[in-house]
Amino acid sequence: MWNVFVPSCILNRKSGKLYGRVIGEERLVLIDEDSVHATHGDKSIGTFRKLVEEESNENKNKIKRFNKCIFIDLCCNTDGDISCDIINNSEKLECNVVVFEPQQFVDSYFLNWNKLTETKSENIVDTLSRLLSLVDLNEARTVLLQKLQCMVIFLFQIIGYLLDNRVARLGPLKFVASCSSLLDHQISRRQEYLNARGGDHRLSRTQLGLANVCLRQFLDTMLGMTVMYVFFHNNLSDQLAADIITWAYAVADYLYSLVTWLMGAPAGLKLNKQLTEFLGHFFLYHIHLWKGYLVILQPVLSSVLWSASLLGVLGLTSQLCFLRDVLSMMTLHIYCFYVYAARIYQFQVYALSAFWRLFRGKKWNMLRQRLDSVRYNVDQLFLGTLLFTILLFTLPTFALYYVVFTLLRLIVLTAHQAIHTIVQTIDIFPLFSVVMWCLNFRQMTGDVLFTCVTQKSSNLLPVFSLQIIQMPIRKLLSRSENPFRKAQEKKYLWSSLIGDLVWGRLIYPWVEVSHP
Repeated sequence: MWNVFVPSCILNRKSGKLYGRVIGEERLVLIDEDSVHATHGDKSIGTFRKLVEEESNENKNKIKRFNKCIFIDLCCNTDGDISCDIINNSEKLECNVVVFEPQQFVDSYFLNWNKLTETKSENIVDTLSRLLSLVDLNEARTVLLQKLQCMVIFLFQIIGYLLDNRVARLGPLKFVASCSSLLDHQISRRQEYLNARGGDHRLSRTQLGLANVCLRQFLDTMLGMTVMYVFFHNNLSDQLAADIITWAYAVADYLYSLVTWLMGAPAGLKLNKQLTEFLGHFFLYHIHLWKGYLVILQPVLSSVLWSASLLGVLGLTSQLCFLRDVLSMMTLHIYCFYVYAARIYQFQVYALSAFWRLFRGKKWNMLRQRLDSVRYNVDQLFLGTLLFTILLFTLPTFALYYVVFTLLRLIVLTAHQAIHTIVQTIDIFPLFSVVMWCLNFRQMTGDVLFTCVTQKSSNLLPVFSLQIIQMPIRKLLSRSENPFRKAQEKKYLWSSLIGDLVWGRLIYPWVEVSHP
C-alpha cells in the first residue's frame, strides 16, 4: 500500500502537473506545495485534474500513458471527493491519500527535531519531515533568535568572563569559586551562553533552547530587579543585617547551652567524664572564637548586603545563590564542629573494624583490595586487645557528639538544598515553551492525528487528514530540556547517605558522591 501526501492547498487549484518526490523503498509520494504552478521542466510525476462537472467513469479512468515508472493521477470534484491512481509500468497500485498542511510542519519546533526518538528506524512522519527540508524554511526565525541572543546574553557573557578566565582558573581562586554558590552559578551560566552562541541556529532544538534561555533570563532579571527595588525602597539592608547578627548570636548561645548539656549527663547517659569535658571545652573555645568573628563582621554586614542586592541585575537566582553563601558563612562554626566530630568518629570506627579483623586472624590487603589470613603473635594480640577496649569504651562519648552535630549539619544542608532546588527549577524550566503551549500556538504542536475523511462516493479509495496537535505538558517539558546545559555528572543517592552517616564520612554538599 502506497501513501500519497497531498498539500491541502493543491485541492483548491486548477488542473495542472504534479511535482514532488517518490520514494520507492518506503512506498511514499510527497507532492510539492507549489507543484501545480511550478516550472520544473519535464520532471513532473503526474497530473492533477479538477473535475468541474460530473464526468462519466470512462473519462475518469482515462489516463494518459507516460514512459515513466511511477505516474500519479489525482482528481478532485466539486463535492470534495478525492481519487488517486498510481500507475507503475501500466500496473495500477493500491494507495492511500493523506491530505496535510505543510505550514504546520514549518511552524512546529518538534517535527523536524534531530534524533527525536532513540530508535534507528524512521516512521512515516519522520520521513515526511525530512523530505520537507524544514531547516531551510526557518531562516527568518533563525535571524530573529540570533538578534535576541545578542541583546539578552551580551551582558552576562562579560560578567561570566570576569569570573571564568585564565587567572580565575588558578588553584586558590578556583577553590574559592568552587566554594561559592554565586561564583559557581555564574560560571555555569557563562558556559551555557557560550554553548548557545556556538550551536547550530538552523536546528529547531537549538532555536527552541535559545528562546527558552533568553526568556528565562529576562524573567529572572525582572524578578531580581523587583526584589532589588523593594530592598532599596524600604532600606532593608540595616534591618536585615541586624536580624542576621541577632540570629547568629542566638545560634551561638544555643550551641553553648547544648555543649554544656553534653558535658554533663545528657538524657541520663553516663559518659566518660574526663573525655566529655575535654571535648566540651574544645567546642566551647570555638564558640568563643565564633563570637569574636561576629564582632568583626557586624559593622560591615550591612554594606555587604546593600552591595549584594545589586545582583538583581543578574537575576533572582544570583540573589538566591548569594543567600546560600550567607547561610554557609553564618553557620561555619556548625560545619567545623561537624567535621571535627565526624573525623574522630570515623577514625574510631575504622580502628575498631581493623582490631576486630585482628581477633579473627585477618588483615586488609590494600594492594589486592581483599581480606587475607595472617598469624599474629601474643604481643600483637595483647596490644590490639588493649587499644580495642579503650576505643570501644570511649566510642559512646564521641558518637554522642557526632550524632548531635550531624543533626545540626543536616538541618543546614536541608536549607541549602531548598535554595538549590529553587535555583535549579528556574534554570531548567522551559518558560518559552510553556507560555506558547498555554497560548495554544502552533509552534508547540508535535503530536500527529490521522482522521478518516468521509467521501460521498462509496467506491473511492480511503482518504485521511493529517493534523498536527498539541502534545501533553509532560512530553513538552521533557522535549524542551535545555540543550546548552551539561547533564549533571554527579549522582547523589539516598542509599549512600545512610552508609556515610554510619561510617562517619563527610556529607558535603548534600550526600557523598556515589561512583559506579
